[in-house]
Amino acid sequence: MNDFDSYTQINRISRSDFLVNVFTYLGIGLGLSALGALVGYYFLPALGNAYPVVMIALIITELVMAFMIGRNLEGRSTSAVRTMFTVYSFINGMTLSVILEIYTTSSILIAFITTAVVFGSLAIIGKTTKFDLSRFGSVFFVGLIICIVVSLLNALIFHASAIEIGLCYVETLLFMGLIAYDMQMIDRYYSQSDSENYAIYAALQLELDFINLMIRVLQLFGTRKNND
Repeated sequence: MNDFDSYTQINRISRSDFLVNVFTYLGIGLGLSALGALVGYYFLPALGNAYPVVMIALIITELVMAFMIGRNLEGRSTSAVRTMFTVYSFINGMTLSVILEIYTTSSILIAFITTAVVFGSLAIIGKTTKFDLSRFGSVFFVGLIICIVVSLLNALIFHASAIEIGLCYVETLLFMGLIAYDMQMIDRYYSQSDSENYAIYAALQLELDFINLMIRVLQLFGTRKNND
Protein backbone atom coordinates (compact mmCIF):
# COMPACT_ATOMS: atom_id res chain seq x y z
CA MET A 1 0.00 0.00 0.00
CA ASN A 2 1.47 3.37 -1.00
CA ASP A 3 1.54 6.48 1.21
CA PHE A 4 -1.48 8.04 -0.50
CA ASP A 5 -3.62 4.94 0.11
CA SER A 6 -2.55 4.91 3.75
CA TYR A 7 -3.43 8.58 4.12
CA THR A 8 -6.84 8.07 2.49
CA GLN A 9 -7.76 5.09 4.66
CA ILE A 10 -6.63 6.80 7.88
CA ASN A 11 -8.68 9.89 7.11
CA ARG A 12 -11.88 8.13 6.12
CA ILE A 13 -14.59 8.75 8.68
CA SER A 14 -16.08 5.70 10.34
CA ARG A 15 -19.29 4.08 9.14
CA SER A 16 -21.04 5.12 12.34
CA ASP A 17 -19.95 8.75 11.94
CA PHE A 18 -21.24 8.68 8.36
CA LEU A 19 -24.58 7.39 9.65
CA VAL A 20 -24.68 10.18 12.25
CA ASN A 21 -24.15 12.70 9.44
CA VAL A 22 -27.05 11.18 7.49
CA PHE A 23 -29.48 11.41 10.40
CA THR A 24 -28.27 14.88 11.35
CA TYR A 25 -29.14 16.10 7.87
CA LEU A 26 -32.42 14.18 7.99
CA GLY A 27 -33.37 16.02 11.18
CA ILE A 28 -32.36 19.35 9.67
CA GLY A 29 -34.34 18.59 6.51
CA LEU A 30 -37.50 17.67 8.40
CA GLY A 31 -37.15 20.74 10.59
CA LEU A 32 -36.80 23.01 7.56
CA SER A 33 -39.81 21.34 5.93
CA ALA A 34 -41.87 21.98 9.07
CA LEU A 35 -40.77 25.62 9.04
CA GLY A 36 -41.58 25.89 5.34
CA ALA A 37 -45.03 24.44 5.94
CA LEU A 38 -45.77 27.08 8.58
CA VAL A 39 -44.51 29.88 6.34
CA GLY A 40 -46.58 28.58 3.43
CA TYR A 41 -49.68 28.18 5.58
CA TYR A 42 -49.60 31.74 6.89
CA PHE A 43 -48.28 33.65 3.87
CA LEU A 44 -49.08 31.83 0.59
CA PRO A 45 -52.90 32.27 0.80
CA ALA A 46 -52.31 36.05 0.88
CA LEU A 47 -51.22 35.78 -2.77
CA GLY A 48 -54.87 35.45 -3.80
CA ASN A 49 -55.32 34.44 -7.43
CA ALA A 50 -51.57 33.98 -7.83
CA TYR A 51 -51.56 31.22 -5.21
CA PRO A 52 -52.06 28.26 -7.63
CA VAL A 53 -49.38 29.58 -10.00
CA VAL A 54 -46.88 30.03 -7.18
CA MET A 55 -47.62 26.53 -5.84
CA ILE A 56 -47.04 24.99 -9.27
CA ALA A 57 -43.76 26.90 -9.58
CA LEU A 58 -42.67 25.71 -6.13
CA ILE A 59 -43.51 22.08 -6.95
CA ILE A 60 -41.54 22.24 -10.20
CA THR A 61 -38.59 23.85 -8.40
CA GLU A 62 -38.76 21.19 -5.71
CA LEU A 63 -38.69 18.35 -8.23
CA VAL A 64 -35.81 19.89 -10.19
CA MET A 65 -33.75 20.42 -7.04
CA ALA A 66 -34.39 16.88 -5.78
CA PHE A 67 -33.11 15.60 -9.13
CA MET A 68 -30.11 17.93 -9.15
CA ILE A 69 -28.93 17.04 -5.65
CA GLY A 70 -28.21 13.47 -6.73
CA ARG A 71 -26.30 14.48 -9.86
CA ASN A 72 -22.49 14.63 -9.90
CA LEU A 73 -22.05 14.24 -6.15
CA GLU A 74 -18.31 13.81 -6.55
CA GLY A 75 -17.91 16.93 -8.67
CA ARG A 76 -19.90 19.40 -6.53
CA SER A 77 -18.68 21.20 -3.46
CA THR A 78 -20.25 20.23 -0.16
CA SER A 79 -21.47 23.80 0.35
CA ALA A 80 -23.37 23.67 -2.96
CA VAL A 81 -25.03 20.33 -2.14
CA ARG A 82 -25.82 21.51 1.37
CA THR A 83 -27.40 24.71 0.05
CA MET A 84 -29.54 22.82 -2.46
CA PHE A 85 -30.67 20.41 0.25
CA THR A 86 -31.57 23.31 2.56
CA VAL A 87 -33.56 25.14 -0.11
CA TYR A 88 -35.23 21.92 -1.26
CA SER A 89 -36.37 21.01 2.26
CA PHE A 90 -37.82 24.46 2.88
CA ILE A 91 -39.65 24.55 -0.46
CA ASN A 92 -40.90 21.01 0.14
CA GLY A 93 -42.48 22.23 3.35
CA MET A 94 -44.12 25.15 1.58
CA THR A 95 -45.73 22.83 -0.98
CA LEU A 96 -47.00 20.67 1.88
CA SER A 97 -48.57 23.62 3.69
CA VAL A 98 -51.94 22.56 2.28
CA ILE A 99 -51.86 19.73 4.82
CA LEU A 100 -52.24 22.31 7.59
CA GLU A 101 -55.35 23.63 5.86
CA ILE A 102 -56.96 20.21 5.39
CA TYR A 103 -56.18 18.28 8.59
CA THR A 104 -56.52 19.14 12.25
CA THR A 105 -53.40 19.90 14.26
CA SER A 106 -53.93 16.86 16.48
CA SER A 107 -54.18 14.58 13.44
CA ILE A 108 -50.93 15.96 12.04
CA LEU A 109 -49.12 15.46 15.36
CA ILE A 110 -50.44 11.90 15.70
CA ALA A 111 -49.47 11.14 12.11
CA PHE A 112 -45.98 12.52 12.73
CA ILE A 113 -45.47 10.44 15.88
CA THR A 114 -46.86 7.31 14.19
CA THR A 115 -44.62 7.83 11.18
CA ALA A 116 -41.59 8.42 13.40
CA VAL A 117 -42.17 5.15 15.26
CA VAL A 118 -42.73 3.15 12.06
CA PHE A 119 -39.80 4.87 10.36
CA GLY A 120 -37.48 4.14 13.27
CA SER A 121 -38.51 0.48 13.41
CA LEU A 122 -38.05 -0.04 9.67
CA ALA A 123 -34.75 1.87 9.71
CA ILE A 124 -33.42 -0.54 12.33
CA ILE A 125 -34.63 -3.51 10.29
CA GLY A 126 -33.03 -2.13 7.15
CA LYS A 127 -29.74 -1.47 8.94
CA THR A 128 -29.49 -4.81 10.72
CA THR A 129 -31.03 -7.34 8.34
CA LYS A 130 -28.69 -9.60 6.40
CA PHE A 131 -31.25 -9.95 3.63
CA ASP A 132 -30.22 -8.08 0.48
CA LEU A 133 -32.95 -5.56 -0.30
CA SER A 134 -31.19 -4.06 -3.33
CA ARG A 135 -32.99 -6.49 -5.64
CA PHE A 136 -36.29 -4.82 -4.73
CA GLY A 137 -35.23 -1.32 -5.77
CA SER A 138 -36.69 -1.66 -9.26
CA VAL A 139 -39.85 -3.24 -7.81
CA PHE A 140 -40.44 -0.24 -5.54
CA PHE A 141 -39.76 2.18 -8.41
CA VAL A 142 -42.12 0.43 -10.84
CA GLY A 143 -44.76 0.13 -8.10
CA LEU A 144 -44.68 3.87 -7.46
CA ILE A 145 -44.91 4.66 -11.18
CA ILE A 146 -47.96 2.38 -11.49
CA CYS A 147 -49.57 4.05 -8.48
CA ILE A 148 -49.00 7.51 -9.99
CA VAL A 149 -50.53 6.46 -13.31
CA VAL A 150 -53.55 4.83 -11.66
CA SER A 151 -53.98 7.84 -9.39
CA LEU A 152 -54.03 10.21 -12.37
CA LEU A 153 -56.52 8.01 -14.21
CA ASN A 154 -58.73 7.88 -11.15
CA ALA A 155 -58.58 11.66 -10.73
CA LEU A 156 -59.38 12.32 -14.38
CA ILE A 157 -61.75 9.47 -15.29
CA PHE A 158 -62.96 7.10 -12.59
CA HIS A 159 -63.35 9.34 -9.52
CA ALA A 160 -63.65 6.23 -7.34
CA SER A 161 -62.97 6.63 -3.62
CA ALA A 162 -62.32 2.88 -3.32
CA ILE A 163 -59.45 3.13 -5.81
CA GLU A 164 -58.05 6.13 -3.95
CA ILE A 165 -58.11 4.31 -0.62
CA GLY A 166 -56.65 1.14 -2.16
CA LEU A 167 -53.82 3.11 -3.73
CA CYS A 168 -53.11 4.77 -0.40
CA TYR A 169 -52.64 1.40 1.29
CA VAL A 170 -50.40 0.15 -1.52
CA GLU A 171 -48.31 3.33 -1.42
CA THR A 172 -47.99 3.03 2.35
CA LEU A 173 -46.52 -0.46 1.96
CA LEU A 174 -44.21 0.73 -0.82
CA PHE A 175 -42.80 3.59 1.25
CA MET A 176 -42.39 1.30 4.25
CA GLY A 177 -40.33 -0.97 2.03
CA LEU A 178 -38.36 2.00 0.70
CA ILE A 179 -37.39 3.06 4.22
CA ALA A 180 -35.72 -0.29 4.88
CA TYR A 181 -34.24 -0.30 1.35
CA ASP A 182 -32.80 3.22 1.61
CA MET A 183 -31.36 2.47 5.05
CA GLN A 184 -29.52 -0.51 3.59
CA MET A 185 -28.31 1.65 0.70
CA ILE A 186 -26.49 3.94 3.15
CA ASP A 187 -23.74 1.33 3.44
CA ARG A 188 -23.39 1.34 -0.34
CA TYR A 189 -23.09 5.12 -0.40
CA TYR A 190 -20.41 4.87 2.28
CA SER A 191 -18.51 2.25 0.29
CA GLN A 192 -18.50 4.66 -2.68
CA SER A 193 -17.39 7.66 -0.66
CA ASP A 194 -17.51 8.90 2.91
CA SER A 195 -17.94 12.48 1.70
CA GLU A 196 -20.60 14.68 3.23
CA ASN A 197 -22.28 14.94 -0.19
CA TYR A 198 -23.26 11.28 -0.07
CA ALA A 199 -24.55 11.69 3.49
CA ILE A 200 -26.74 14.57 2.33
CA TYR A 201 -28.05 12.54 -0.60
CA ALA A 202 -28.88 9.61 1.70
CA ALA A 203 -30.68 12.02 4.04
CA LEU A 204 -32.70 13.32 1.09
CA GLN A 205 -33.88 9.80 0.24
CA LEU A 206 -34.93 9.14 3.84
CA GLU A 207 -36.65 12.52 4.09
CA LEU A 208 -38.72 11.71 1.01
CA ASP A 209 -39.66 8.35 2.52
CA PHE A 210 -40.62 9.89 5.87
CA ILE A 211 -42.76 12.68 4.43
CA ASN A 212 -44.51 10.46 1.90
CA LEU A 213 -45.31 7.86 4.56
CA MET A 214 -46.66 10.57 6.86
CA ILE A 215 -48.91 11.89 4.08
CA ARG A 216 -50.36 8.39 3.54
CA VAL A 217 -50.95 7.97 7.28
CA LEU A 218 -52.83 11.28 7.27
CA GLN A 219 -54.88 10.28 4.23
CA LEU A 220 -55.89 6.99 5.84
CA PHE A 221 -56.44 8.02 9.44
CA GLY A 222 -56.35 11.83 9.66
CA THR A 223 -59.31 13.98 10.67
CA ARG A 224 -60.20 16.73 8.23
CA LYS A 225 -61.08 20.16 9.55
CA ASN A 226 -64.37 20.25 7.70
CA ASN A 227 -65.43 17.09 9.54
CA ASP A 228 -65.07 18.63 12.96
